[in-house]
This record gives sequence, C-alpha cells and structure tokens, in this order.
Amino acid sequence: MGEPMPPLDLLSSTEFWTSLLVALVGGGGVGAIIGAVSSCRKDTAQIAAQACDILTDSVIKPLREQVESLEEQIQHLESQQRKYFALTAYTRSLFHWLQTFCEIIEPDFLANHPKPRLPDELRADIAPETLKEES
Repeated sequence: MGEPMPPLDLLSSTEFWTSLLVALVGGGGVGAIIGAVSSCRKDTAQIAAQACDILTDSVIKPLREQVESLEEQIQHLESQQRKYFALTAYTRSLFHWLQTFCEIIEPDFLANHPKPRLPDELRADIAPETLKEES
C-alpha cells in the first residue's frame, strides 16, 4: 500500500488559491459574481423607485390635495372677512348718520338714550375712520 497523504493546510496553500482563481476565471465565476452584484444594484434601484412611487401615491399626493383644499378654504375665509369688515364699516357709518339725524330732529335724544360703547375686543377690528368720537 502506498503512503498516507500528508494533511493539507488548504487556506495557507498557494497552490489551492491559484487553482481556485483559475477555476473561477475559467469557469465564469468572476462573471457570475459581477453579474450578481450588478443585478443586486439593479434590484435595489428598482425597489427604491417603487418605494418612491408608493410614498408619492400614499403620502405626498394626499398631502398636496389637503394643502390645496386648505388654500381654497383660506381664500374663502379671507373673502368672508373682507365682506364682514365692509358690512361693519357700512353699519357703523349708517348708525353715525342716524345719530346726526337724531341730534337734528331731537337734540336731547342722545342725552336721554346714550349709544352703546364699542366693546374693546371689537375695537381692533373696526376701521379707525368709522370710530367717530367713541368713548
């Protein structure tokens, strides 16, 4: 019988690594590794693109719609506020005109029936030109 083979320390053997390298290059192993890496990158890019699409459709799109709706509501409220201020200015002007009329018709009318005082919380909202001799 032949002599037993001595144990091989494969990881430190130059011949093992050379043989492995030749087998990989000759057998297309490097090409397969490169293909797997680029496929993984391609898959990662595709997954990232899908995640962006999902994020856009499920989060960003509804938020944009909500912002548009809020902008419309703000415009409506600003329009209503302008009408309120115009109505308030007209009403105050009308009452000042009536005050003058009452003073002409019956001079003691305001002494007997003083006009109500403008509440402080409304004072900032009333245009200064409509505040005639308020106390």
